[in-house]
Amino acid sequence: MRLVKLLLRQSFGLVVLSVLCGLLSGAAFAALVALLNEALASDEGRLGDLGVKFVAVAALALVTRVASQVLLTWVRHRALLEMRHHLASRILAAPLRSLEEQGPHLVLGALMEGVVTAGTGLSILPFFFTNVIVILASLSYLAWLSLGALGVMLACIVVGLVTYWIPTIHAMRLLEQGRNVQDTVFKQFQSLVSGIKELKLHRRRRGAFLDEHLVPTIEKMQRLGVKSQNFFTGSSAWGLLFFFVFLGVLVFVYQRWVPLDRATLTGYALATLYIQQPLGAIMDMIPVIGQGEVAVQKIEKLGLSLSTERNLAPRAEPPEAPRAFEVIELSKVTHTYHRENEEGGFTLGPIDLTLRRGELVFVVGGNGSGKTTLAKLITGLYTPEGGEIQLDGRPVSDADREDYRELFSAIFSDFHVFDVLLGLSPAQRETRVKHYLARLLLDKKVAVVGGALSTTALSQGQRKRLALLATYLEDRPIYLFDEWAADQDPQFKDVFYRELLPELRSQGKTVVAITHDDRYFDLADRVVKLEDGRLAADATLRAGSTPKAAAGAPVLPPMDQP
Repeated sequence: MRLVKLLLRQSFGLVVLSVLCGLLSGAAFAALVALLNEALASDEGRLGDLGVKFVAVAALALVTRVASQVLLTWVRHRALLEMRHHLASRILAAPLRSLEEQGPHLVLGALMEGVVTAGTGLSILPFFFTNVIVILASLSYLAWLSLGALGVMLACIVVGLVTYWIPTIHAMRLLEQGRNVQDTVFKQFQSLVSGIKELKLHRRRRGAFLDEHLVPTIEKMQRLGVKSQNFFTGSSAWGLLFFFVFLGVLVFVYQRWVPLDRATLTGYALATLYIQQPLGAIMDMIPVIGQGEVAVQKIEKLGLSLSTERNLAPRAEPPEAPRAFEVIELSKVTHTYHRENEEGGFTLGPIDLTLRRGELVFVVGGNGSGKTTLAKLITGLYTPEGGEIQLDGRPVSDADREDYRELFSAIFSDFHVFDVLLGLSPAQRETRVKHYLARLLLDKKVAVVGGALSTTALSQGQRKRLALLATYLEDRPIYLFDEWAADQDPQFKDVFYRELLPELRSQGKTVVAITHDDRYFDLADRVVKLEDGRLAADATLRAGSTPKAAAGAPVLPPMDQP
């Protein structure tokens, strides 16, 4: 059982101690039933002594039960923390392509709904175990009263368990189906939020989205949830009924062959009725634990499908500053982009490309030509499926790919701005941030207080400038910009190309900019053009001169307007 393994993995010793406390608690509760039974059969003279024993045993039952549940609750919270941390670490360690293939709805669903559901299942495990121990202790007391009667009871329990678990297993399968449908619901909710403008502008599209996609999926999830809960409810009622069936068999059938004294019958009646409460609690907990089990299974499946890269464990000491480099060479690099539900996919390459220190390179090409895929290969976010990348003549392997990525600061078209300037020392933030905010014309809109941005609720172009601020503060050897200027006003676009990029180059930085702005091509040292995943041109440009072809590549043809 995955939930139990999670508990045991965190602190085996504490779990064992909790179970021992639970055993004492269960034995004490069973002893309370025995004392009550003895008091009912005793004369008035013994009631005082039995009363003192009852109070002492009740105190022991209370203390050990609380201790057991407190220990298990601590372990459960620790397990939940570790599960969240582990899943976040696996996501950070997973290859980017694997994450993109999974889709954000599955990843977010696991991080949010899946962890919450698993946590709910974990939260009731302490009470589940305590109730199980109480029942086992009560059965031990019944064995002491009469082994034969206990045999009849166990036979009834076996029949009850078999008839209980058949519908329960079916209910668990329905729960798993419901979780799969819930993933689809999350994906559709993501479409609802992301596509709200398109839906508002088109009545028929809006109606089709609701009536043909979202609502039917939600209704299917609701039907599966109701059916599974109905099976659990029926199973629970059936399981509880079997204890009354046992009492009927014991009183009306078993006694005809094996007569029992009144004290034994009273003890069995008291214990059986007492067991009803913890048993009913267990029956109610099983659906919740089942949902948690399914959630953990989904999370583990997601984690297993995200193949972990090497060399991503946290370091004992902060890594050294990114080292300088002279040249990066892509040699016959290929990568296939596999689209969902589509055979083949898009293949980039083979690509032969060289990037040198202090060089300003523009990458151009039509939509779908492979520019962003090439950028992710250059930065090490994608692993080449063919060929290799060399850093100063040394191949970049899986073992040092993480260190290789430390050379880059990048802003992709689907960038994210963190509201905290992460991974930067106070000196890096305080001494340079004001200068760059003013340089990027953001000093009147944004301030940095305690390492956090005062706001990120800006226009898309201004948010890109915030992302540029973070890259400036990182101060890496290589900068990569994916259509960065697309959302800038004409004035700042001109500043970006004519001032900011040349400034970076003058500092010895290598700059790779994906762009469609052909009016600025003369500012680049080289312009690389992609067509259908192939390198169509790699031209070296010099200020005031005509394009001159780089070795092995044709002269850059005129750029088509996007």
